[in-house]
Amino acid sequence: MLDIRYEDEALLIVNKPPGILVHPTTKEDCNTLSASISRYYRQNGWNLTLHPVSRLDRQTSGLVVFAKLPEIQGQLIKQGMQKEYFALVTGVLPARHGIIDFPIARKPGSIIEREIHPEGKPCKTEYRLISAGPISLVRCRLYTGRTHQIRVHFAGIGCPLWHDNLYGNIPGPPLRHGLHACKIAFVHPWTRVFLEVTSALPEDLRLAWQNNLN
Repeated sequence: MLDIRYEDEALLIVNKPPGILVHPTTKEDCNTLSASISRYYRQNGWNLTLHPVSRLDRQTSGLVVFAKLPEIQGQLIKQGMQKEYFALVTGVLPARHGIIDFPIARKPGSIIEREIHPEGKPCKTEYRLISAGPISLVRCRLYTGRTHQIRVHFAGIGCPLWHDNLYGNIPGPPLRHGLHACKIAFVHPWTRVFLEVTSALPEDLRLAWQNNLN
């Protein structure tokens, strides 16, 4: 069942659980967020196609935006959105508040993995520490939207995300990692009213954080 956080004639914003893809692939096309939204449209008798404005990794939870019309999708992509995340990080952060601005590029030989590289695309992540401990809770704001940006940036300062197999040197199958898209804000393309949608830290991440407090 979809966890709808905002909906009108132009937009649909849903809260994605961890463990499912946003978009279908050749290997997985039914158990995706896009498939659930398509079913929701059909059940309501709406002849709508999917126009995603944002996306999240499979093991990241939180807010995802879909436009109901292609022109709305184009306007939102062009004007941009403010995106914030909760992250559970390991290690010791260099400061309570900081900006990480390492450029990021695709890692040679990998379709998925990214790395910090001087010739990569410019990236900027701002973070604020909420609570320090063996697993620290931080709130991040993205100023750019590169693939795996938060995961790569925190790994780059020696503080990989909790349970991040790809960037935290954790062996085994992919785990639910400590990342949740908690806020999306933008000027609505039709009404021109500033819209802000939020999502609280989910229960599984809250328990992981609280169980590791000093």
